[in-house]
Amino acid sequence: MVGYDPKEDGRSNSKFEVAVAGSVSGLITRALISPLDVIKIRFQLQIERLSRSDPNAKYYGILQAGRQILQEEGPTAFWKGHIPAQLLSIGYGAVQVGGKDLTRPLGSCCSVEEQRE
Repeated sequence: MVGYDPKEDGRSNSKFEVAVAGSVSGLITRALISPLDVIKIRFQLQIERLSRSDPNAKYYGILQAGRQILQEEGPTAFWKGHIPAQLLSIGYGAVQVGGKDLTRPLGSCCSVEEQRE
């Protein structure tokens, strides 16, 4: 596996520390991506085509949608529904990073390089 050395290097992180690191990464990622997610959801919910030529379309581009949401609803609109999504991201990050550390040793025993030897 790329970047994994099964030999012990003297450092060890507890499972709790690994879970916290995953949670923090999920929290930061979700906070930064939330505005784009709001725009994506608005596009998905819009019945009209995403086209400037459609006079009924409220949103037709990422920048235009962002400007319109900002003008009509203010900056807090980009984080509507953020708390439930944030809780999901925190949990997902903890499981993803923690699970990777638990399953990584399984992959090292079956690597392609070891099979060639």
